[in-house]
Amino acid sequence: MPRPMPRPRMAALVGGGVLAAAALVACVLVPGALAGWLAAVTAVCALPAGALVLSLMMRLIPGVWGEELRLSTEAMTLLTPWAALAFVPVVAGLGAIYPWMRDAKLSALQQLTLTPLCFAAVSAVRFAALWALGRRMRARRRTRATAAAGLVALPLLAGLAAFEWLLSLDPGFASSAFGLQFLERELTIAFAALLLLRLSLGRPPARPSVLGGLMLTLLLLWAYFEFLPFFINWSSDEPDGAAWYLARARGGWGVLLWIWAALSGVPLLALLFAKARNSVAALRWIAGTVIVGKLCELAWVTLPGFGIPAIAVDVAATGGLALVCAALLPSLLYRRIERRMPKEANR
Repeated sequence: MPRPMPRPRMAALVGGGVLAAAALVACVLVPGALAGWLAAVTAVCALPAGALVLSLMMRLIPGVWGEELRLSTEAMTLLTPWAALAFVPVVAGLGAIYPWMRDAKLSALQQLTLTPLCFAAVSAVRFAALWALGRRMRARRRTRATAAAGLVALPLLAGLAAFEWLLSLDPGFASSAFGLQFLERELTIAFAALLLLRLSLGRPPARPSVLGGLMLTLLLLWAYFEFLPFFINWSSDEPDGAAWYLARARGGWGVLLWIWAALSGVPLLALLFAKARNSVAALRWIAGTVIVGKLCELAWVTLPGFGIPAIAVDVAATGGLALVCAALLPSLLYRRIERRMPKEANR
């Protein structure tokens, strides 16, 4: 029998739902503010998507990290239907966000790929793949074959989603690394959230340094994937590429750039020290800081040009959806533990 949700988590669930609903009402009143919902829901979609990729990697690269996080990753993949539901307003309001729905100049390839049908198809296929692969991994049937196939398919689908969801906000900008940046953000958001979940419930991890080392690896990938495309676009003096970065380097967006860079860079430097990697308290602080930094980074990528209403909706929607996820995840984890315990005991 499922255990009842504690009152604090129930209050978080209700409060988060009210806040998210208020953000959606604002999107109806100010259509351009829907870009803020896009930024928030992209972060929410990162949780089940990144957790599934990590789960697939655990199957092919066994080790202490898999023993510590396997049930948590399986629980987080159960958020897939909720993430898909939260993405519906974006599909319904494409005209309020994307310039290619109006009179933007598009190349021949963009005319084929930037259409409402293609956008909806890519999104639907990606969510369906996340659910199907996640279900097989949770059932633990032929997981090695599933993991191998999934680690080929999911990065490709992530690249398509990056193109349709975020890169097409500026059809004139092109970046071959944008899909890798998108995938790295998803993995880092999911891993940081998994780390917080693991450190907040149950007994402390046996070897926290392994989890700290993985976070360090993800942050090193972040530094590489962020710097190299910037260097290539800037040094080659490509007008469209430079314009994209210039729009995010002026005024408040330039300040936000330094904020999210610090929120990822400072944890990276801290994790270079073994003491930080071995400390549960330090890892909890680092995971929370990294998540905030990633949310700021997504706002920096998504929102320039949309104005104050989109920023307000992003803050409200992110807060509301974060509360909903924080309320649901412990219950989903306990459900996975209860389902696996009898099976593990019978082995």
